[in-house]
Amino acid sequence: MKKLLFIGHYFHNKTKSSQFILDILASKYEITSFYYNPYTDDDNVFSNIKKSDFDVVVLWQIMPSIVTLKKYVTYKCIAFFPMYDSVEKIDSPIWTEYKECNIINFCLAQHKKCKKYGLSSYYIKYFPKPQEITDWGDEKSVFLWQRTNLINPEIVKKTLGSLSNFNTLYLHKVLDPNETSKELSHEWKNKVKISTWFDTKEEMNNYMQACALYYAPRKLEGIGMSFLDAMAFGRCVIAPNNPTMNEYIQNGINGYLYSLKQPKKIKIKNIRKIQKNTIKYISDGYEKFQTDKFKILDWLEAPVEKNINKKLMDDNLSIDYKKKKITLYTIKVTKNYKIYSFFNFIKIKIRKKSNG
Repeated sequence: MKKLLFIGHYFHNKTKSSQFILDILASKYEITSFYYNPYTDDDNVFSNIKKSDFDVVVLWQIMPSIVTLKKYVTYKCIAFFPMYDSVEKIDSPIWTEYKECNIINFCLAQHKKCKKYGLSSYYIKYFPKPQEITDWGDEKSVFLWQRTNLINPEIVKKTLGSLSNFNTLYLHKVLDPNETSKELSHEWKNKVKISTWFDTKEEMNNYMQACALYYAPRKLEGIGMSFLDAMAFGRCVIAPNNPTMNEYIQNGINGYLYSLKQPKKIKIKNIRKIQKNTIKYISDGYEKFQTDKFKILDWLEAPVEKNINKKLMDDNLSIDYKKKKITLYTIKVTKNYKIYSFFNFIKIKIRKKSNG
């Protein structure tokens, strides 16, 4: 059996949110898993990888320097599964190292960006297994797993109109690394039930099923396991109108979308109908995903496309403009000049250095 190195974020080893992809990979590869904290660990962390020679390396939702990784690991193929909410911006210089990867996206928006820049990208839409529903939940109760300070109880209040429009907010306060939360005002005293830890995922699901409404916890998602799990339980998910939430939720049909910049009251109606639409949507999608998911195994070792965009590969040139750093992108190359553009309306000609 071929050997595969799976490199992921240490947090996912605790939450087991990557288990579905490990199960797919295990059908073809002998897997060595390696987890680290990209916020605190330096490059030397890769010296701890026990096996140094692999057929395939999979980078799961993290973006280490491939140049550094090669100092410790040898491999034949490398694939990267980016998360839309956490990877470096597509015009960041580190993406030039990823030209040798097959990029496998669960987010259509990220896939389109990768293709635009000529990266070797594939797209597949993930669906969780639909769950048996024992309780459709109180139509006026909300579950929020607060993972960032950006999506918080005040967002719930603004989008539902006022505290009087719902019965209970089940607030699960387990924030992502480097995130902090504000204390709730006194007006929430009789409306909120706070948890900070569940011993099992089943225990958390029981709390979630007490509510018909579920607030997606992040501004952006690469897959969005938390809100998709809620949809798998037939919850009416309310989410920012951003990827990947808006790639699954049809506003007013199987959930609701709102503007995070300008949150306004949502006209929520026919919640039970929306919940039933949601579970059918997940069931149909899951059936298709069970067939499509094995394409991933072919993509891992597929030849990497060699049409990397010249714009991405050029060295960035920066200047200070009114004390702000502006990146200039090459848009045309002539014999004597490179023409750069920024703000889409200013053009600068910079004479190419002579060979002498």
